[in-house]
Amino acid sequence: MKKNLCLALLLIAALSTTMNAQRRERSEYDPMEKPNIVKINLTSLFYKNISLQYERILGEKISVALGLRFMPKGSLVFTNTIDQLASADSTSLSDWKASSYAITPEFRFYPKHAGKGFYIAPYIRYRNISLDLPVDYRDDNNAQQHVSVTGNLSSLIGGLMLGSQFNLGKMVTLDWYIFGLQYGISNGKLDIATSKPLSANDQADIRSSLADLKSASSSFNDINYVVTSNGGSISGKFGALGFRGFGLNLGFKF
Repeated sequence: MKKNLCLALLLIAALSTTMNAQRRERSEYDPMEKPNIVKINLTSLFYKNISLQYERILGEKISVALGLRFMPKGSLVFTNTIDQLASADSTSLSDWKASSYAITPEFRFYPKHAGKGFYIAPYIRYRNISLDLPVDYRDDNNAQQHVSVTGNLSSLIGGLMLGSQFNLGKMVTLDWYIFGLQYGISNGKLDIATSKPLSANDQADIRSSLADLKSASSSFNDINYVVTSNGGSISGKFGALGFRGFGLNLGFKF
């Protein structure tokens, strides 16, 4: 009788210890305690982009996220430096302007705990880019020519990214985009207007350059172009492989 009582007491003690350990483990990190995380991408600020993401934890190992990125119209990164190194009579790249926005829905799987540690994230992205690319040059008659190139490019992209998220406290996280591969289909059109009529030779040179570009890769087979004395247009669809990653996001949990 005493032996059975001792065994029962030992069993109760073991179960109690196990349950306490499990409670302590859960109390150390509970994904659903603060299931909302709002983040800002610190790396994208260097490229003049404002990139925000909202992540919602749905369970022990899964979450969904929605990213919004916006780049106001302005000069491209490093163009001022390139202009300083280039010759004085070349096109000023710092005059080229671009703006863009992107929307990125994302699903995340965390092998251990949602919102913490390594994750795998399939995603899709819609991206739209507006371009204003002025070009100055001298034509074959040695006349100064100004060309205005404006256009729009939209892309639908799918990809898979690997990353890791660290808790810096109860309310602060650091989300590291490690590396991801993506493939997208882009549609776009560029309208070209010249300040003076193009000569026949200039028109022929432009057509030849565009024909070379089109034949350089099967990715450009769907590109069409029109060249006239007053400019022309380039439009088409093409696919491209790219990557996403190397980003640091500061997050706030609630």
